[in-house]
Amino acid sequence: MTTTNTEHQTPPTKSRWLFAGHSSAKSNELAEVFKSDYPGMISGCDLKDDENNFSELLKGCTAIALIISAQSGVSKSMINFWSFISERQYPRMIMVTGLEFSESDFDDIVLIANRVLEQVTTPFLVLHDELGEPSGLISLADLTVYDYSQKPMTQYPADIELQNLVSDFKSEYHTQMQEFENDGFISGLEVPAIPMVVGKEIGVDQVKRYLELVINSNF
Repeated sequence: MTTTNTEHQTPPTKSRWLFAGHSSAKSNELAEVFKSDYPGMISGCDLKDDENNFSELLKGCTAIALIISAQSGVSKSMINFWSFISERQYPRMIMVTGLEFSESDFDDIVLIANRVLEQVTTPFLVLHDELGEPSGLISLADLTVYDYSQKPMTQYPADIELQNLVSDFKSEYHTQMQEFENDGFISGLEVPAIPMVVGKEIGVDQVKRYLELVINSNF
């Protein structure tokens, strides 16, 4: 999956994304990362522990990103919220934050999401440096490495060793994607989970692809 840095213009539609999650996931802060590129199209909110008026929360929203911190996991209100939006087949995705210096990693959160939310896809896996900290991503679509260890980010084909290491994940991802049409995400069928390390810009361009699928659509 290849991304390019392009100059964004104010979208011609009223499609709008809601970033929501537990307060520990800092959904509002994450929304701010994208607001300048998509003015008026992104909002964020924290889900209260007793949150149940989801219709009011979602008023005016077209698509939802559930923000999960690897350090705090998934709360009951997040599970209830997800059940509400999945039943109505909103286009939706999961962003996993808090991956730095965390005992839980991206794979752990994906397993939890599969168990308590629904089956998700993982277009990208996290690569780590010698200290075990996130340093890049590998695309399971085409095995491109996105290396954020230095700025600017560089991308290059994965070497044979890394290809072998992720081969099972790649096969599983391709099997999942065969179940969806080209508009599987817009139709609310494909649910991608994307790792985010905003301080290193990891995941930012990858998330923009999904934001734009909705913002540039004819909802």
